[in-house]
Amino acid sequence: MHPGREAIVFGEACVTYRQLQKQVNALASGLHRLGVAKGEKVGIILPNCPEWVHAFFAVAAMGGVIVPINPQLRRGEMQHVLSDCEAVAVITLAKVPGSDLAEMLQGIQPELSNLRHIIVKGEDRPEGTLALDEILHARPPLESPGGAVESDDLAALIYTSGTTGAPKGTMHTHRNLIAPVVASLKLREAWMPKPSLESVIRVAKALRRYKTRLVRAAGKQQTFLAGMSYHGIAGFEVVLQALLTGDKLVIMERFDPVQALRLIERERVSILIAVPTVWAVMLRVKDLDKYDLSSLLICGTGAAPCSPHLAYALKERLGCAVAIGFGATELGGGVMTSSLDDSDDLQAETVGQVFPGVEAKVVDEERRELPPGEVGELAVRVDSVMKGYYKAPEATAQVLDEAGWYYTGDLATIDERGYIRIVGRKKDMIIRAGQNIYPKEIEDAHPSKDRDGGGNRRARPAWRGKGLGLYRA
Repeated sequence: MHPGREAIVFGEACVTYRQLQKQVNALASGLHRLGVAKGEKVGIILPNCPEWVHAFFAVAAMGGVIVPINPQLRRGEMQHVLSDCEAVAVITLAKVPGSDLAEMLQGIQPELSNLRHIIVKGEDRPEGTLALDEILHARPPLESPGGAVESDDLAALIYTSGTTGAPKGTMHTHRNLIAPVVASLKLREAWMPKPSLESVIRVAKALRRYKTRLVRAAGKQQTFLAGMSYHGIAGFEVVLQALLTGDKLVIMERFDPVQALRLIERERVSILIAVPTVWAVMLRVKDLDKYDLSSLLICGTGAAPCSPHLAYALKERLGCAVAIGFGATELGGGVMTSSLDDSDDLQAETVGQVFPGVEAKVVDEERRELPPGEVGELAVRVDSVMKGYYKAPEATAQVLDEAGWYYTGDLATIDERGYIRIVGRKKDMIIRAGQNIYPKEIEDAHPSKDRDGGGNRRARPAWRGKGLGLYRA
């Protein structure tokens, strides 16, 4: 690691790795002096900002448990998460659009027996809360704040979105959080292997398609930009992938497509990860072609279905590789994606192959493995899988077996080469006249997807007499 290297860019400000380390250590020391002990939970209720990054690494460094929380949650949802995780402190800001966040937290604090400290970023904090800046600068930082941290200690409680009930906290150890980064490094090493016929062919294919961009990126610090919030697993993982490998993270507090294009041009962003709807909006920006986007090597997407139409449009308009990935909060992030040397069709129509060290299979209703090409539930086994849902052993047993297989609830196929196609959610499958009908089949066949980039529709069972309908989500 190079201490003088740029670590974070936010607006016009730039932070080096040396400066980042000092800020993290100062906050870890401040939390320790407040009495936050090893194993206690700290909620990070912030939008994307440098302080989110400081808080994440500070809590981890002093042995606490990170709980990233969406600052836009309503009062009842916020109270549920903070009560469930037993947070002793939260790091937040006074206001977010539509909410006096710090005052709301003060209002529910009497109902939260564990919550001792509300730490607020900025000057307009309510009386009775603690100022983040004062904690950072109160005393000289300690050399080793908190207790010794082991790889199998609980590091984070990451809450699911709650689409199938109340949000559940997924338990991840330090080893779990590092595993996707290790897999990413192994993928990078695959492009610099010992000479072999296979490696030469792979590199040749990629060079033929992305020669200029690959040459520019080779051996250099990569620059990441996330088009999603850090409190979710996808944005959370971008932070880790960038900063644990010595790369640069460009932060946007709120995603704006025009501002994102300006940042790509100014900071020479090489990897941009965003959900399909964000990509669809970016492609509709007026005068898109006036921006210099030649630094982009990979357009990554996931967290929602991406239509082949949108993937082909990204490839054509931006000229970079499209990587449609698959992951889950329970899996600790992404576990599979397409590669630079994959064909356009494979990049657009599959979620690629599993990362090094990841296993995947498709199973039937009795969880028996199915042969290649058959549709079944996708199951994944990986080092980054959660240890379970917090305080919910029965819910854990429904999705995680004793052999370490996590059953995703997604319907998929795996071909003979290991390429995986997601065809829908198990709970959304429609059985009609003895035939299985999958949402993706309806979406892909619907003519309107060509008008909106395929990013704004979701197929759901909508009965109209004896027929099926497609409605806008």
